[in-house]
Amino acid sequence: HIPVLFHGVFMCESDSSRIYIGKYSAVKESYYEFVTSLDKVRESEDCSIAAGGLYLPGRKECVPFEYVNEDSISAKVYELDTIFAFKDKQVAKYYKGHLFLNEQNDNKNWVTWLLSPQEDGRLVLDLIVVPDKKKEVEEITFDYETVKEKEKVKFIINPTLVEFERILDREYFLECDILTPVNFEDSHFQVPVF
Repeated sequence: HIPVLFHGVFMCESDSSRIYIGKYSAVKESYYEFVTSLDKVRESEDCSIAAGGLYLPGRKECVPFEYVNEDSISAKVYELDTIFAFKDKQVAKYYKGHLFLNEQNDNKNWVTWLLSPQEDGRLVLDLIVVPDKKKEVEEITFDYETVKEKEKVKFIINPTLVEFERILDREYFLECDILTPVNFEDSHFQVPVF
């Protein structure tokens, strides 16, 4: 399970989305508002206005909209996205005060996210990214594979614990977001259980 230290409701600094972290999962709730012209809606493939709603490509539901003027509309899109849940291809590990969220992608490679608690109660969300440079990879391990993607060579590694420590020591992180805890004054508010 996810340690209690990481539980709560957090606001993402990057886009003001909310993240709910509970014992078994982390879920992101987002709202996006946009304004577009009716001409763009008509020109877009698989996008249309029907039955009082806006149908967008790739979405299975109708999005409510309002007319801004006679040739423009505004719409709000609501998304609930499971960032992490204990599934076949997802593993969480608490190690040295950090929470590592590991997910196997469609290429069967593991991607690792790092949640680090800060003294002020915030969490820093990083993606562990080893540079795709032979020298940096070989400073960590000599056991790697290469895959050519377009004009770039990608290095695939499966580090041992000692090699993983080298990655952490070199701070091969890409900071993705800062999560600020939300303190609700209303005692009737209940954090969803995931």
